[in-house]
Amino acid sequence: MNAIVKTFRGRDPKSALDAVKASLGDEAIILNTREVGGLWGKREIEITAVKSGDEAPQGKKRRPVDVESEVAALRRIVEDLRAEIHGNRAEPKSMPARIDTPAPLSRIQQRLIERGVEASLAGEIAREALRGAGGASEKDIAVALRQALRTRLASGRSPWEGEERRLVALVGPTGVGKTTTIAKIAAHAILDSRLKVSLVTVDTYRIGASEHIQRYGEIMNVPTHVARDEASLREAIFRSGDAHLVLIDTAGRSDAAALAAQAQLLHKVEGVECHLVLSAASGAREIRAAAKRFQAYKAQRLIFSKLDESDGPGSILSATTETNLAVSCVTDGQRVPEDIHPASGQSLVDRVLGHGG
Repeated sequence: MNAIVKTFRGRDPKSALDAVKASLGDEAIILNTREVGGLWGKREIEITAVKSGDEAPQGKKRRPVDVESEVAALRRIVEDLRAEIHGNRAEPKSMPARIDTPAPLSRIQQRLIERGVEASLAGEIAREALRGAGGASEKDIAVALRQALRTRLASGRSPWEGEERRLVALVGPTGVGKTTTIAKIAAHAILDSRLKVSLVTVDTYRIGASEHIQRYGEIMNVPTHVARDEASLREAIFRSGDAHLVLIDTAGRSDAAALAAQAQLLHKVEGVECHLVLSAASGAREIRAAAKRFQAYKAQRLIFSKLDESDGPGSILSATTETNLAVSCVTDGQRVPEDIHPASGQSLVDRVLGHGG
């Protein structure tokens, strides 16, 4: 007897299976299941089945409908497929009719999302990890995941390391803790590296900003200078001539014109390194947006602040991916100088993955 193969669709696994049962009975044989529909269009579950007792097409396995197990299996397929689609959302191209998504992909992506990584970026990293895994064991996948993260979390020399003279300007949005970070860097340079330090602020926009950094200078017994334009900035750096490390505080302006003017001021002085400070507590979307807003500064390094306040430290990957810059140091508290640490690839990966990563 020739089989009469029928195809049924429903908005979810249960409704598609109900259609199969209504037409072919409880003993219908499932031949194939898949999710159909465009990337932005309406998606449905499609089931191909044959009535029990008919001869199944050659090569197809006969199996009766078990509603609970079929619903569970279909839901797993849909969840994995949606995770794959979400990871590819930045690439608007037509999807194949069926994608067999390995379960580990969904697990890795979900774990990264829970750690604060953007969904599309989490999917990209998960696929890199699976491609890099030498085997299918959890250990192999864990090693490959750490390596995939490590390639995106480069580390660079912290501002207080080295004996040559350095001019380091901390730039970034308002409220990320630039001035406090400068105090932590200065204290490390003085106490640990035995360097001479000078402080300069070009932040004459905020009320009390210059007094704030001057207070830090008094506590650490280091000279502090206020610069309002190019001439006074050059004068401040000249007067800091015997300092190994000159730290420059800046205003966290938000409008494009003010940002461009401040960036131009810093670039007029030869040798100034710009370190972009971003708050890990602000979330992945804001971190990426801030990295774009501050492109005019042509920063050489990243500094992540407020890691202790972040629910999702994986958000820092949005900045390293956007800028392709190395991280010089991170902060995780208000204590000066205890709560600042030099960055390393391993420590950054540990931060992203958390305990047990």
